[in-house]
Amino acid sequence: MTLPEQGLSRDEIVAALADHRSRDLPSDGRAFAFVYDAGEELRALSRETFGAFMGVNGLDPTVYPSARLIENQVVSACLELVQAPEGACGTATAGGTESVMLAVKSARDFMRRAKGITKPKMLLPETAHACFHKAAAYLGVEVVVVDVDETFRAIPADARAKMDDDVVLVVGSAPSYAHGVIDPIPELAALAQEHGVLMHVDACVGGWVLPFLRDVGLDVPPFDFAVEGVTSLSMDLHKYGFAPKGVSALIQRRRELRDAQYYACARWSGYSIVNSTTLGSKSIAAMAASLAVMSHLGKVGYRANAKRMWDATQTLLAAIETIPGLRLLAKPDMNLFAMTSEGDVFELADRLTERGWLVQPTYAFGRSPAHIHFTIDPGNAGRVDAFIADLRACAADLPPPAAPPAQVLALLSQLGDGAPAGLDSGALMASLGITNGQLPTRAATIHRLLDAAPPEVREKLLILFVGELFS
Repeated sequence: MTLPEQGLSRDEIVAALADHRSRDLPSDGRAFAFVYDAGEELRALSRETFGAFMGVNGLDPTVYPSARLIENQVVSACLELVQAPEGACGTATAGGTESVMLAVKSARDFMRRAKGITKPKMLLPETAHACFHKAAAYLGVEVVVVDVDETFRAIPADARAKMDDDVVLVVGSAPSYAHGVIDPIPELAALAQEHGVLMHVDACVGGWVLPFLRDVGLDVPPFDFAVEGVTSLSMDLHKYGFAPKGVSALIQRRRELRDAQYYACARWSGYSIVNSTTLGSKSIAAMAASLAVMSHLGKVGYRANAKRMWDATQTLLAAIETIPGLRLLAKPDMNLFAMTSEGDVFELADRLTERGWLVQPTYAFGRSPAHIHFTIDPGNAGRVDAFIADLRACAADLPPPAAPPAQVLALLSQLGDGAPAGLDSGALMASLGITNGQLPTRAATIHRLLDAAPPEVREKLLILFVGELFS
């Protein structure tokens, strides 16, 4: 596209954008990843509220008082849900990654002042979200990986063995994204408290479901501020809070920890700034939509959705246990989980795709074998019986896992040291069947290649792929 000399009409613009949108993943209950949808009524309320607040900038809440009022109301609801104590506070962010990055920044800066730590480390379970590694890379914090057990939960004894005087933060998940299990938060928090360091709970995916599952009678493992030693917690509202992208919250036990998250600068010739998040200009639109959705659903609505999703999860788990060749990796604590197969799990994913379902193939790493990830939301909860019938059919007569072509693996192995001179990334993508930024309908061959490649090669290939998308 080039900027037109004469502006287009409203109808032309809307039609062109609608055409773009038609290619996107629909919210029709047939996706088991990426979608957190509670129905058209809430989507319509979100659109209306989002539009009304598009021009509000949280950069300066003295100019836009609604920004302060909305954020305080959103954070207040979060504080209540996660049993935050008196004196706790929080910040609305643009997403889970930003919440996590700010939690790591808080730990780094607070412990630098409190203990003089200049080479900070964090104890991070193998199953923790990739955004912690991103935060470590951006903020100069060393990752010390904590092993997990056969249920994919962090092993406190391994964390204890790896604790040293440079650790500033211990991390646990509630739950981990891949397997849907909650780490032993009380034991990890006790270790952090014993050594005088901070403890962050990543409840980005669970923070807006686990409290309501607890309300409807599920025995939820302790994970929030009721656990002594938990000093911060992240929770996304654009997941199971059913808000539009992107809004999350970072909750801190004490105000001094939140102060360490802030950034202020008066050392330039323009206006003095103070930012509560990594952003300067800060959209309030998604935050306002989140407040509207929360207010409309109320606790009763969230409880009903939580129970519906949990019941659908149990139905699907029970079915998987009866299908020959399929196996759960762990019994989940929430409505997301991982399943693998004795046959080719990537072929299984392709067969499901051909029947109109979207699932998330995931590669082997550490203890976790190649698997398919499932996220249950209110939309797909209503289609579980139909999905089970297709899953049973697709899992029949799966071939054994196939080895990727040796010559392609040899080419990919060169990426471990960077792209070879003269590598045509577009041609490489085309050879894998990737055209116009889209994976082929049958993507098992690509998934097998990535699964066979070491992580550093996967990372280089992903960078080449994204670079090609935006070249």
